[in-house]
Amino acid sequence: MNAPASSAEIQSLQAKQAILVDALRPFLAEDALLWQPEDTIPYECDGLAAYR
Repeated sequence: MNAPASSAEIQSLQAKQAILVDALRPFLAEDALLWQPEDTIPYECDGLAAYR
């Protein structure tokens, strides 16, 4: 079982993510950068077709 991430770990990951997104911005259209939580959380039925 995995332990929940500490707030320091979460902040570190968010900082690294922001650096990466900023580095990619000159090369990709803004709508091609999917990094906000609402963009990356799967829908409830995303894998349903593959499950059948």
